[in-house]
Amino acid sequence: MPEKKILERASKAKRVGKSASTQAGAFVKEQIDHIREGKHGAKSAK
Repeated sequence: MPEKKILERASKAKRVGKSASTQAGAFVKEQIDHIREGKHGAKSAK
């Protein structure tokens, strides 16, 4: 489940009229941040 601030960022982009890929970018950024923090158990953060 995405964090509340991520959902708010995506819904704000939708209200402003941004494209779908821009709205999805908030969720992609969240996953990249989780990988960098080590939450997914990835061997390398790159």
